Amino acid sequence: MSDEAKAKTQKKHDTLDVNSALALGFAEKTFHMLNNDAGNALKRPWHKLERGLRIGRLREYVARETEKMKLSVEDSDTLFKLLCKGLDRKMLSSKAAVTYDHDKEQITEIKGLVAHTASTGSTKYQLLEKKPGLTLKKRALKEPPTSNSNE
Repeated sequence: MSDEAKAKTQKKHDTLDVNSALALGFAEKTFHMLNNDAGNALKRPWHKLERGLRIGRLREYVARETEKMKLSVEDSDTLFKLLCKGLDRKMLSSKAAVTYDHDKEQITEIKGLVAHTASTGSTKYQLLEKKPGLTLKKRALKEPPTSNSNE
């Protein structure tokens, strides 16, 4: 086989415009609806975002933290991996765990995320897992039955 035969053909990915969508059989109304849905995807609450969108928002959060805290590349990579692992473990799935501003389309706070700065200058992050609290209900004490017998 020649080298040309071994080379794989690469597909070109062009953006889909209205005319090509119509050629593929999409109605113009459907195309605009899908296009608007894609634009509004990040406007939804945190717990309704798809996993890929959440990872993108976590990546953006890490970039802002890196700039704010002057983190090294290693520390920012470690932080991103920690947050992705927390997402996989469902620790960051609820809207109670992550404060997400859907107007600005960014994470404002991750509850349970703690930073420790070592004497060497590196910053280590830890994601505290909330343990389910034990709630005890007080039982109403039953009064002993009073006897109405005439003595």
